[in-house]
Amino acid sequence: MKLKAKKLMIGLTGPIAAGKGIVAEYLREKGFFYSSTSERIREECRRRKIEITRESLQKLADELGRKFEPEVLAKKTWEMVNKQENPLAVIDSIRNEAEVDFLKAKPNFYLIGVTAPRRLRYQRMISRSRESDPITWKDFLRIDRADFKSGKGKIGRDMKACLKKADLLLRNTGTVKDLEKKLIKWFKIKFKENYV
Repeated sequence: MKLKAKKLMIGLTGPIAAGKGIVAEYLREKGFFYSSTSERIREECRRRKIEITRESLQKLADELGRKFEPEVLAKKTWEMVNKQENPLAVIDSIRNEAEVDFLKAKPNFYLIGVTAPRRLRYQRMISRSRESDPITWKDFLRIDRADFKSGKGKIGRDMKACLKKADLLLRNTGTVKDLEKKLIKWFKIKFKENYV
């Protein structure tokens, strides 16, 4: 794929196991540089020698947001993305309103929200078997609820506020191909360039 001179940044938000990873992987295959706010937390976990679990990631993200500023993870990720040469980039795992506001102030940034019903997301999470994921339904509910609201104002995670500010909201209840078709349709309507 020929790289474009004009920068295009796509942000991804959505609850656990909704399908953000599918969208991210599709864009990577189309030549987008990938980074994630979650990777900034994982880096800090490794630095502090903290076990990487969903709860430890959530707790550390909230701590960093209180200590520095609520958009600290988005800022660090934006700086990293902006330094690399590829004008196409995707920033995954945007989970608080301050992050959304910071990134939406940047030129050519668009936020895509991915959602799915809770039970379906739990089934997908069990199937993918990721190291940081909870295992039981009860643990999943606790983690999921914390993602939807974990702080006050713009501090902490607030999935509902993030999804409300999305430029595109994808409801992922079908197949991977169904989700990709919805994404391609939006890109074709939104942009004249053949990004995907």
